Amino acid sequence: MAESEPNGVFTMVELNYQGVFNRNPFYYTGGVKTIFNDVDFSYMTYFEFVTFCECFMHEECKKFYYYEPSNSLMEGLNPISDDVEYAAFIFDAYGIDGVISVYVDHIGVGVDGWLDDEDNDDDENKSCIDGENEDNIDELRNVAFEINEDVVHMNRTSNDLFISTSEDRGKAPA
Repeated sequence: MAESEPNGVFTMVELNYQGVFNRNPFYYTGGVKTIFNDVDFSYMTYFEFVTFCECFMHEECKKFYYYEPSNSLMEGLNPISDDVEYAAFIFDAYGIDGVISVYVDHIGVGVDGWLDDEDNDDDENKSCIDGENEDNIDELRNVAFEINEDVVHMNRTSNDLFISTSEDRGKAPA
């Protein structure tokens, strides 16, 4: 087994796909959740990660985001669009105890700019009475993240010829 951490445990990645980001209130609706607990994403490049996800989902992806659980969903989304951002995702993934969530944007709406838009709107709509709009802003940013307890964790990657471990790299298929 390939080891990424001293104890040989892979980080668990929750892939959320076939859903849609909604803006007001901000959340990811619909879609499918799959948890990978036997794939070492740290050995992949960004391009290999995209190829892996697209082959698994059988569809094309426009954008990927990962969620830092210490923040609200809107503030905790970080884009994964190149090798540098993918390396940051891997670093954060192995720093989290538990599951790190990855969200797929199939449409390409670009939610990474929504937070900037919210900040600009707040500046324009400030009341002359200090603090009047503060509660409304907090309600928009602290959106509850809904966890689906009915998620079935399927190990779709065991014995899959497409997925190789670091031990298999460079060997000819049997």
